[in-house]
Amino acid sequence: MKVLLEDILKTLQYASEDIQMKALLVFRNVLGHMTREEASPIALKLAVKLLPLFSNASSQLRESSIRLFGDIMQMVVWRHRRQMRKNVQQGLLPLLFHMSDQTQSVAKASGEALLSAAEFLEQKQLKYLSQTEQAWRIGECLLVQDRNRVEDYLRQSLLYLKDAQATVREEAVRFTGLAVRHLRDRSAEWLREVCDALKTLQEDIEPSICSLAAQTMLIVGSPRKRPASGWTRALCCWPCKAREK
Repeated sequence: MKVLLEDILKTLQYASEDIQMKALLVFRNVLGHMTREEASPIALKLAVKLLPLFSNASSQLRESSIRLFGDIMQMVVWRHRRQMRKNVQQGLLPLLFHMSDQTQSVAKASGEALLSAAEFLEQKQLKYLSQTEQAWRIGECLLVQDRNRVEDYLRQSLLYLKDAQATVREEAVRFTGLAVRHLRDRSAEWLREVCDALKTLQEDIEPSICSLAAQTMLIVGSPRKRPASGWTRALCCWPCKAREK
């Protein structure tokens, strides 16, 4: 069975939509009947293959891949948790963006998967914000909690500026402006790359995105203002601390 799953895993990225859906169903059914020791290495590899499917044109495939991603996090044994943490961290921003997916079932699945990710990563603030569906504060919280990943988050965000869905593009623009404020290295090269990406949205079919992109470019090009890290962290975390009391 393990060999069969490995073969299906190899074809998942390039197969047709119908085959991809069937493959996800196979993984869901089979992994659920395997021991944790057996499922762990497959779950680890599957998580990487699922990430690109979050932005698939098919809403059904987006939802299925996101739900499966949320389920397999806890299937890994202890020795695989470190690598799975990296995979889960890669999924945080896509899940945040797809909480604004135009298909309601995908948006719901994304919020639930993000909550599962917060629990897996043991991040109380992210868990609280996910439970209360405060999407507008989750982006700030991600940037504050893991400053070493700001550049990685920004690179991911720039890719989502090209997403087919207007709602996702809009969230990506908002996050891009936020991430630039948290950059440690605001080099001319970085700012040029960000501005070039935003320029393409000034001719977006959605007027609101055109306007937001223009505003964000002004923010990106303005003199650096140090983020109010202490205040932001307090704003991000105070509800959790209040609940803990």
